[in-house]
Amino acid sequence: MTTPLPDELIRMTELDAAWATRGGGARLDAVRKAGRRARERILATGTARCVRTADIATFPYPTAFGLQGVATSPAPYVFMRNRMHLVQTSAGGRTITILVNPTDSERSAAAPFFARMEERYGKVVRKLLATMHISIPAALSGWGIAPADVDYITFDHLHVQDVRGLLAPSSSGRAFLPNAKLLVQRGELETLAGLHPLQAYWYIPEALAGIPADRIVELDGDYLLGQGFALLRTPGHTAGNHSPVIVTDRGAWTISENGICVDAYAPGISDIRGLARHARDQGVEVILNANTREGSLDQYTSMVLEKTVADSVPDRPELPQHFPSSELVAHALAPGLRPTYSHGAIRFGELARGDESHLTVHAAR
Repeated sequence: MTTPLPDELIRMTELDAAWATRGGGARLDAVRKAGRRARERILATGTARCVRTADIATFPYPTAFGLQGVATSPAPYVFMRNRMHLVQTSAGGRTITILVNPTDSERSAAAPFFARMEERYGKVVRKLLATMHISIPAALSGWGIAPADVDYITFDHLHVQDVRGLLAPSSSGRAFLPNAKLLVQRGELETLAGLHPLQAYWYIPEALAGIPADRIVELDGDYLLGQGFALLRTPGHTAGNHSPVIVTDRGAWTISENGICVDAYAPGISDIRGLARHARDQGVEVILNANTREGSLDQYTSMVLEKTVADSVPDRPELPQHFPSSELVAHALAPGLRPTYSHGAIRFGELARGDESHLTVHAAR
């Protein structure tokens, strides 16, 4: 059993009928149209109060998965950088602090994908190929945010995630984030409750073990949470995938790992060899992150929804402000796989600590 929905979560219904549309092509058209209405509702709530970004880890990932097997580089792996966002929003007269994709890198190494890589190449592979940038405690400390100030955490999906280090009580009886709740779609909880063999490669089965039920908020659909923050279901990559939406002075941003770089959302102008030709030859407008194929048609539709909701990059209006939760980065071991454009970080507003409430807006980049 999970905890009741908090009052600050407001259910959105703009996309319900669209996702229920039968037929892949008809559903794509319906979701694209309904996405415009959802976007306007989110924008009407105003901007978030603050956004900060922290690099968590850089790691290898099969090129055939990340770029759907269409990139022509001989490199077997791309390199991706996982990032966490701290978002502060206003609801009910108070500041709400949310961690988006707070990946525990050490615990993620237990996921079968990474564990089998170490079995094959030895533990030295982690030291040689992966780079840990900062821990969650260190990131919070650097921002001056106490763990007790975090109200919610959420992930776009639970691949390779282990949430116990954040929310499960330690030997002292207290969790690292003592007041935080996990916002998660019902589909992800149902997946973890009984993994299919084709899903098991990417999940840590015990990811939520020992976390009190009242610390897990089960979602079923799309929700607003305060000013300038929303969670939109984006199924396909996983059954319970959802995409955080953040509004800053640059408009709306979407966040997920449905695509691993902005090239995946605008492949027709990509500098990565193979993507533009594939988009032209196949008549497609997105390139999937294809490590799982739980629902490829819906994943494609979800990426179109993300593009529909997101604003354009100010200096590159042909590109959407979609921020991959793990973003492709240039690496010496991955020739020809440099992203055409990288967002790098979102920085907006002034952090509110404790009773602070006076904010000054800064440009995001």
